[in-house]
Amino acid sequence: MADDIDIANDLIANEVSRALSRYRQNAGQSATGAKFCEECGDEIPTGRRQMGFNHCVPCAQETERKRSLFAD
Repeated sequence: MADDIDIANDLIANEVSRALSRYRQNAGQSATGAKFCEECGDEIPTGRRQMGFNHCVPCAQETERKRSLFAD
């Protein structure tokens, strides 16, 4: 059975991998931001992209919900 440190290391490795994938995917895009949501891949509305957001509204809400649940 894995201990807490092994689980944390796996989570960190997965997040780094996902971040690198998103970076490579968004590497040649215009200054208006990513056209597709980093989480689900749905298209982000133009106005939201122009404000610099990289997530659609539902994914942004879910991310904020998770942050509030796991905040210290």
